Amino acid sequence: MSNEHGNLIKTPKQLITMVFASFFVPLIIILLLMVFVNNGKRVDSSASADQIIKPVAQLNLQDASAPKDAQESK
Repeated sequence: MSNEHGNLIKTPKQLITMVFASFFVPLIIILLLMVFVNNGKRVDSSASADQIIKPVAQLNLQDASAPKDAQESK
C-alpha cells in the first residue's frame, strides 16, 4: 500500500493545535473586521443624547379649518 498521501496531523499535539487554530483564527479575523467597520462610526463623547438621536424632520400639524392668515403665521 502506498503512503504518499499521508495525514497532515501526525501527533496529538498537532491535532490540538489545529483544533484551537481552526476556532481562534476565524474568531480573531471576525473581531478585527468588527473593529475596522465600527471604527468609522464613533460618536463624539461630548455630544448629548438629544443630538445623537435627534429627528431627521419635524411634522408641523395645523388646523385645516383655521383662517388662512392664522395658518401662515404659525
